[in-house]
Amino acid sequence: MPNYTLYYFNGRGRAEILRMMFAAANVKYMDKRFEFNEWDKYRKDMPCMCVPVLEMDGGMKMPETMAIARYLAREHSFYPKNNMDMMRCDYIADCFYEIMHDYMRYYHWKNGRFRFNMSGSGNGPSSPTSGRGDMDTNSDNYMQWRYMNTCHRVLPFLERTLEMKNGGKNFFMGDQMMWCDMMCYCALENPFMENQSMFSKYPKLMALRNRVAGHPKISGYLKSRNNTNW
Repeated sequence: MPNYTLYYFNGRGRAEILRMMFAAANVKYMDKRFEFNEWDKYRKDMPCMCVPVLEMDGGMKMPETMAIARYLAREHSFYPKNNMDMMRCDYIADCFYEIMHDYMRYYHWKNGRFRFNMSGSGNGPSSPTSGRGDMDTNSDNYMQWRYMNTCHRVLPFLERTLEMKNGGKNFFMGDQMMWCDMMCYCALENPFMENQSMFSKYPKLMALRNRVAGHPKISGYLKSRNNTNW
């Protein structure tokens, strides 16, 4: 088995699905975390200058959350076996990633994390709307609208999709937990903590999150992991 190092900021964010799969598979890895003000030390060594990145033996570094997740799912039996089931698992996971992606953009924007780039002195704007005043407010409003619109568009579909298998009483693919089920937990964790009432319309998804959290390996991981704001 390869030796793994996972690079990401000191938060759950886009890397949490990868950490959760490592925990569920009982696979050891180095969880290399860094703060935002340390990013300049790492960015040029990261493919595409972004994280998360998974490094394996020989210095090979793999970028992109979903590519890494699919690799780990295949390696550790969190992926279905036939092509149609693989496609179902993939589109479910990708739907959850849509929510995660828009939430992360909104969260970091409203908290000022990515208002300015982190290269050099950090004083350069990261986008044409990273100034002050009304432009900031407009961008905040747009990011929030986009995130909420994604939730209202995607969550009803995922609730219906879950119900298609055994009335939604088990997992998305049936009796066995797959990586798309873990994506459900990770993508909705912060949104659920911030606004539980928004998810009252999706009882089957919320019950699924509880089933994932109750998995013996994952429950242990959730109790022992680092507590971060995002």
